[in-house]
This record gives sequence, C-alpha cells and structure tokens, in this order.
Amino acid sequence: MKHAAKLTHKIDTSALLEADITPHQKYGKLQKYARGMPGDNFGSETKNIGDVKVFLEQLPPALLERERPHVFLLELPATDAANPVLPAHVDLNKTCGINVYLDTHGEVTKFYHWDKESRTSEYVEGFCAATNDVWLMDTSVPHSVDLVPGKSRRMLTFSFTKTKYNEVLECFTRT
Repeated sequence: MKHAAKLTHKIDTSALLEADITPHQKYGKLQKYARGMPGDNFGSETKNIGDVKVFLEQLPPALLERERPHVFLLELPATDAANPVLPAHVDLNKTCGINVYLDTHGEVTKFYHWDKESRTSEYVEGFCAATNDVWLMDTSVPHSVDLVPGKSRRMLTFSFTKTKYNEVLECFTRT
C-alpha cells in the first residue's frame, strides 16, 4: 500500500482502562473531498488521555527523537443509518498517524486521489483493520471510513504534525 502500512509493532493499551479521559474535539464538517460521494455522513470525536507517557514510551526512540506525537482516543459513535460513513477528508494540522484499533467491526478505510480539474475524489486503495491492529496512515491524503451500522469504532491514535508518513515508517522498518 502507498498511503498506509500495517505495523508489526505492538502497543499495550491496558492503561486506558484506568486513564482519565476527557472530551477534546468533535469533527463533523464536510470537506471538498467528500463531494458527491455516497453514504450517510457522520463525524468523529477525539478525547484527551490524562497521562500519555505509558503510550509514548512504547514507540521507537528514533521516532520520539524526531517528534513527540499527540496521543488521543478517537471514537466514531454507533449509528443506525443504513450506509454510515466518515466522509473523505484530510486531517488538518496533521501529517500522519499511528492508529491502534481497540474496537472494530469490519470497517474499511479508503484512500483517494483528489482530481483538481473534475473536483472529485478517485478511489486509490483501502484496508480493513482488525481489533488490536496497529496501522500507520498518511492522513494528509484524502481518506474515508465505511462504517458498520449499529457499531462504534475506537482507536488510540498517535498524531504527528511535523514528521511525514515515510519518515515515521522508516523508524519501524530499520533493521
């Protein structure tokens, strides 16, 4: 895949059970990349985690030397809509992210090429993460998530604002 990579690196998320978790931000504004695409659009919300040190310590030291990422809990609430989707978007003020999937149900993350002339998003590739998978995503590329009706989705996310996708990936692929 060009815009995402499944990492073999494991992250212990058990500290979330006793973490102080508070609301951070809700996202729901449609971006141009979702124009004309099918689905019942739904947003997501991020939550602050009180002490993120236990999670950061699990990342490769070479990565932390480049950038200390923000750490959030990302939730996509359950909905009974027939065709729920987190619409195509780019993550603003973020270059890439490492997602540790906590609660999944067969959702499909899709990446697109934005055609400036036709002003449409063209499908490029996608993946389906399983619970406990760890994926690195280039969030500067338009992407969407086909959700499952009646099911929520949760993940621990490490958000990078300066380090590019390929640079983060390099920190996991060095031998």
